[in-house]
Amino acid sequence: MSKFNWKKYKSVIISLHNAGMSSTDIHDSIKGIDKAVPRSGDRTIRELVNKWCPKLVMKGKGNMPKILVFDIETAPIKAYVWGKWNQNIQDSHIIDDWFMLSWSAKWLFDEEVVSDVVTVKEVLKKDDKRISKSVWELLNEADIVIGHNALKFDIRKLNSRFLLNGLLLPAPYEVIDTLVHARKKFAMSSNRLDYLAHLLGFDGKLPTSFQLWADCLTGDSEALTNMQVYCDQDVRVLEDVYLKLRPYIQPHPNLGIHIGDGIVRCPSCGSSHLKPEGSYNTTVNTYEALRCNDCGSLSRNRKSLMDKEDRKAILSSLPK
Repeated sequence: MSKFNWKKYKSVIISLHNAGMSSTDIHDSIKGIDKAVPRSGDRTIRELVNKWCPKLVMKGKGNMPKILVFDIETAPIKAYVWGKWNQNIQDSHIIDDWFMLSWSAKWLFDEEVVSDVVTVKEVLKKDDKRISKSVWELLNEADIVIGHNALKFDIRKLNSRFLLNGLLLPAPYEVIDTLVHARKKFAMSSNRLDYLAHLLGFDGKLPTSFQLWADCLTGDSEALTNMQVYCDQDVRVLEDVYLKLRPYIQPHPNLGIHIGDGIVRCPSCGSSHLKPEGSYNTTVNTYEALRCNDCGSLSRNRKSLMDKEDRKAILSSLPK
């Protein structure tokens, strides 16, 4: 968290949260009182609310779903090539195939980042079995996982290492790929995680170069430690970016299904602080739209606003 003294506003934060105010609005309200409040303090407010405010008492599973923010780093492929552009690298040209160097993860809103990196002996043997098992344990525990380019890179890379290291797939989990949703909803000049973070007012990734990967492959212990630190920061940045994008992620995995306590809850964050926000129309029906006061996401009620006779008169347009 930032060095700003948030404790002097503890009672204010708790009061505003209990009144249904979002973390962004709480941040802006306190900033209106104290100009020293950091510009990008939304994440700090969320952490403080999670720490200071009583946990929701829920039926059903009794818990919020376990949401894991994660990232992996892999070794490059070493191969023989005859040029820099448009190379068709055959199987026989590969000298050393890729493997996993490190992974980092954190449970959403937890302060602690957990991570693992190959040892000097392991990297020289290209042996990532141990760290594959350690990240497997986390994924096996998660209900939802969040990654940037997770669907095309991280998940498939991990599955490859699980297969080659004799591990089965972890228990089923849902995936939120922030890269997919950034491309789907916006037209940013770049959808790279570092670019999005700076654009949204957060600290970015740690500066590095390919030399770090090259040094890791030689068994440089300092480089391996730096790789782990680099990966840890990626996860912190990813959490910030995800929480900022969350109101725009449609559809978001439905947290209400995981909670299952019979209370009307925001599908995106699980809050019960919802307010009407107009209506939402499908091709044959209309529903009440709802805005979450905590995360800002939109959802809709499942009960139709139209009566039965009016619904009977609605025709469906031909799909093509």
